[in-house]
Amino acid sequence: MSEYYQENGNGHYVPLTVRQLPALRTNGDITPRDLTPREGEDPPSYLYKPKKRSKKKKKKKKKDKMEEEEKSAQQLQRRIDYVLSFKKEDSDYDSDDEKEFEQKKKKKMLRKKFHSAIKGERLQVREEELGENVFLLIHAPFARLCEEAEDIKLEMPLKGAEIKKEEITGCCAGIERRLITDNEVDYVSAPFMMHKRSIYKGIDESTTFFSPSLRSYLVHSILLNIDVKDSEESADVKDGDSLRKQGLPFMLMKKAFTEAFILHEESPYEYMDEEEVEQLRAESVMRGDFDPKQDPREEMQRTWCRWFKYQPLWKIRNYFGEKISFYFAWAGCLASMLWVPMLLGLAIWGYGLFLSTIEYKDRKTEQETAEREHQELIDEIEENITLYNRTEDKDLLANITSPEYTDSFVTSLADFGLEMLRVFQDSFDSDVTPYFALVICLWGTIFQELWKRKAAKLAYEWDVDDYEDTEPDRPEFYGTKERPDPVNDLPDWYYPFYRQFLKFATSFSILIFMVMLVIASALGVIVYRVIVGLLLQNSSSVEQILFTSLASSLLNTFSIMIFGKIYEYIAYKLTDWENHRTQSAYENALIIKLFAFQFVNSYSSLFYIAFFRSLTTEQGIFNLGPKYADGCGDTGNCMSMLSLQVFTLMIFKPFPKFFKDIILPWIKKQIRKCRKGNKIVDEAMSKKDRYYFLLKEHQKPPVGNFTLAEYTEKIIMYGFLMLFSCANPVAPLIALLVLLIDIRIDAGRLLWFNQRPVSLIAGNIGMWFTILDFLNFAGVVTNSFLIAFTAEWGRTKPLTQKLWIIIGFEHIVFAVKIFIAAVIPDVPKEIMLASRRERYQVSQAIDNAENQEPLSCKEVGSPMRPLVSPFQGFNYFFLTQDTKHENKYPPDDEEDDLGESLNYGTNKDLYPLAPLKEEKPSQDISPRSLLGEAEGSPEKAAGSESDHVPKLIYDKDGNTYMEDTPRMKKRKKKKKPKSPPPLNIPSDEQPIYTVSTHPNPPPYGFNIFNENAAARPTYNDPAYPPDYSNV
Repeated sequence: MSEYYQENGNGHYVPLTVRQLPALRTNGDITPRDLTPREGEDPPSYLYKPKKRSKKKKKKKKKDKMEEEEKSAQQLQRRIDYVLSFKKEDSDYDSDDEKEFEQKKKKKMLRKKFHSAIKGERLQVREEELGENVFLLIHAPFARLCEEAEDIKLEMPLKGAEIKKEEITGCCAGIERRLITDNEVDYVSAPFMMHKRSIYKGIDESTTFFSPSLRSYLVHSILLNIDVKDSEESADVKDGDSLRKQGLPFMLMKKAFTEAFILHEESPYEYMDEEEVEQLRAESVMRGDFDPKQDPREEMQRTWCRWFKYQPLWKIRNYFGEKISFYFAWAGCLASMLWVPMLLGLAIWGYGLFLSTIEYKDRKTEQETAEREHQELIDEIEENITLYNRTEDKDLLANITSPEYTDSFVTSLADFGLEMLRVFQDSFDSDVTPYFALVICLWGTIFQELWKRKAAKLAYEWDVDDYEDTEPDRPEFYGTKERPDPVNDLPDWYYPFYRQFLKFATSFSILIFMVMLVIASALGVIVYRVIVGLLLQNSSSVEQILFTSLASSLLNTFSIMIFGKIYEYIAYKLTDWENHRTQSAYENALIIKLFAFQFVNSYSSLFYIAFFRSLTTEQGIFNLGPKYADGCGDTGNCMSMLSLQVFTLMIFKPFPKFFKDIILPWIKKQIRKCRKGNKIVDEAMSKKDRYYFLLKEHQKPPVGNFTLAEYTEKIIMYGFLMLFSCANPVAPLIALLVLLIDIRIDAGRLLWFNQRPVSLIAGNIGMWFTILDFLNFAGVVTNSFLIAFTAEWGRTKPLTQKLWIIIGFEHIVFAVKIFIAAVIPDVPKEIMLASRRERYQVSQAIDNAENQEPLSCKEVGSPMRPLVSPFQGFNYFFLTQDTKHENKYPPDDEEDDLGESLNYGTNKDLYPLAPLKEEKPSQDISPRSLLGEAEGSPEKAAGSESDHVPKLIYDKDGNTYMEDTPRMKKRKKKKKPKSPPPLNIPSDEQPIYTVSTHPNPPPYGFNIFNENAAARPTYNDPAYPPDYSNV
């Protein structure tokens, strides 16, 4: 047994004997550990073993000192969880316009209040001035993230609760394994609770416990719920703006901040040219050295953007959140289900094309026969004139012959095009199209049921199946009356129903008014086409096509786009005004408004062609007379005209989106390159500079409400498929191609072209599922009327038979749809069983876990970027003084009571780890100070983290203060007590004391305790630290 000595408080040293003692881990488990120092190790500083003092060098080399400082600076890097920006000119008061001066002053005041509120939330902020913008880089410490995760009841995986995946079996197992792109492991999850945090997987690793997307989401939630309004102001003013929270949305609305965004994960492929990227990817695939954990964007590029791979839904969810992931899951499910109706539709269209071709050949043969007979008659009359020279023969010849003229190439080509167009139109309407409509109506129900099962599985795996039940209130919501909460009897502010009903009624009235405008616009286009067709009836076919069909189609398209943009703006304003309580209710109301308008805007012209255009043949439009008739051509077949219109809309409607998502960003990128080439670029702003990375992320266009725009477009396309399936058998093929192309385009722009969206949480696709059910129901009714009144199969039948066709079709389809919905369960049986098992496991884990104390000093510390990384760390910022991009604008002495501007001052004033206070920090009570490690301790010799991490000092309130780096402030050297001579005391008389340590110091700031202690001592415990004065 080794001999060690401990000071007893009176200046004397007594020998100690170290023996085994069970050491407490952070989760409450007890494990024995032999505390006797190993051979070649030095004891901790609180156990003193006499030895010869070695002479220390007073001077160190300058190079070693700078290396130590650089290591410390690297360890002080903090991840950028959120970025706010505003124009640099908004902080300058050099303006002669008094109104502009006041606006800038108000914006500056709001920024100052919001910045103080951010510090009050214990977020760390650093300001960067780059070009014309000022950026606020925000980082959230681990403890603050934990608090927010508990507030919003975020589901986190449990430790040791892995859910094993079922192995793929069957004849196609090998092929399916090649298509699968997700390899993530699923865990049983539970709402995060601070006092039970030991049960969660990876809680000991503060740098990786929350993924980057979750960190940004939690910071986004914090910023949304910040309220900077004054209580006196809200009490005096009774308008809506004074009652709702004035957080980040309010700051953006008032233009105090121009943008709020988050940064993508760093990827070296983003800074290369396209040729270099392709070459590097090919070399990486050949070497097989790509690490997906280092570059998640490139990993998704190699799986998500490929054609013959399943979508990596887990990776999409981990990077972009559940809300965007559910959209891509729904789009992928729709694309997978479209293969069967696509093949059937192609077969039916091919059969119709065959019949249309035969009819075209018959018409051609009849035309040739008529022309031959006509020419024979002319030849016979000319022969009679030659023989008899009778006057009546000459008159007959003049009547049956027309003046000869030579057709131009354009006219001949136009006539041939019209003939082919007629063949194409007639191919959609055949005797078998009603059966295709029947199949499509039943397919819609099968798709809905299978999607419900897939959505339930994804919601279970992503732990969002109960999200809507625990959804918090919107920050923009405000209540005007108070009532006791029915659950906990706490005061609850609510918005009266009668006031919200009045707002709903007003919104509905505005919607009806906009719908009437759309109908009036469609009627105006119809009147234009009829009148211009009447004026050009004697013109050539080319002129008639250009000025009637083409011009009316363009006018209809422009009216649809213009009214759509106007109403979208109005719909957002109305939904904001309605004051919905939750984000789900807000989005559902917005979706209903937009879809109701888009339904009329997109389908009104089609319903007119299908059911009303043929009624104008006798009396004309508005009963103006037969010459103003808007019929369906010479044959009166409105079905072929409807088919062509549906086909044209499905083909050309996605083009504006493709132009906006691909062509327009590419043009803007090329313009920026040209402008950049004409300017002198700073050498520091290279492609490997953090500031270049920040500017490039800021220049990317924001995604906006991505899911709303994408769902609207796809649901409208789904409506073309369901409502008019009888008219267009190739609609499934068009929808499938659009989906496959659009998914890859959206994947590329989300990964590389657009700013990274906040990873919002969602439990399903929301109101869109109800809209799909409505379209399935409306599709049955619409197709039954198309079959009876418009299609060739029922067009010539009497009215009584048409009504029986409608009744029979609807009843048969609805009966089968109800049967299918009843047979297929909404939730798979294995998911229901797994959910029950998970609820039991969660309750057991929570009940058996010990309550944890509040986060201690080490856990409160912010996460640090690992030093060993192949990347540049562009997603991080320094907390130390940055002299390269330091703000060099001193505050104006003549400035008014606004105080220091956000872009003035030093880093020490702007970027504290906690709210600045005047009080001095209390004594250092960190675990390392309690251990009192000597310079020669084995932990330092091993090159541990303590070798280059600045000490963090904590006061009684939990505030954190960081010691200055060696360059900023010289540390005061303390004199060490002289070593006393060893005492020769017999081993049998040596008192035995118990000392417990842990290889990783526990987070509660203690390492020495009494062996008889029943519980962990705390800092406020009078028995802590142990008293050895009586020894």
